[in-house]
Amino acid sequence: MKPDQPPSSPDYRDYVIRNGRFIGRFEDMYRDVEDPWHIGDATSAQYDLILSLILRRGICREPCQVLDLGCGKGAFTGRPKQALPGAAILALEISETAIAAAKRSVRFPGVEFRVMDLRREFRGLRGEYDLVLMSQLAWYILPELREILGHLTTGVLKHGGYLLVNQAFYRGDEQTYGKEILSTVEELVAMVGLPLLDLIETDRLSNHNAILLFRRP
Repeated sequence: MKPDQPPSSPDYRDYVIRNGRFIGRFEDMYRDVEDPWHIGDATSAQYDLILSLILRRGICREPCQVLDLGCGKGAFTGRPKQALPGAAILALEISETAIAAAKRSVRFPGVEFRVMDLRREFRGLRGEYDLVLMSQLAWYILPELREILGHLTTGVLKHGGYLLVNQAFYRGDEQTYGKEILSTVEELVAMVGLPLLDLIETDRLSNHNAILLFRRP
């Protein structure tokens, strides 16, 4: 076993970012750990906030195209489909194991799961999407984040379409990876470069989470 490949662990950090280094063993993680992100059936308050924001803004009231980036095993992907029955959802994840699990557990018409390494293949994404979802993805595509966001906002998201980012942030003394690229919500807003419509933050004074909704003019 290589030094950067620890034995099987229930802690996702042993597979993705450890000791300030990006490991990126997502396939191993999804194979070894039943619920690496500890989201269960995605009924947490965080996901309820995302859905309520989508519904309150009237996003995708009519048939629309949704892109779900970093869908994992599909725990959350089915919920927008239930709330937005007219939506066609393309959900992407780097792990074949995760996508296979998503296909077994989420069986709604109009939902497609596909394997894609976003860091390497994002230029192949094309479309006119009404809504792009990015949940807890930024740290895992960090070196390419600015370029990926630029492609999403100009080559994937339609005019008038929405980008919804759900992202955890860490205190400066606890962030050990990527400080030179991204550390704060304000930096992410500047990086996206679209008008910010909504910002919901929790635990603002400690390690906190932000749900940000942008719209392309």
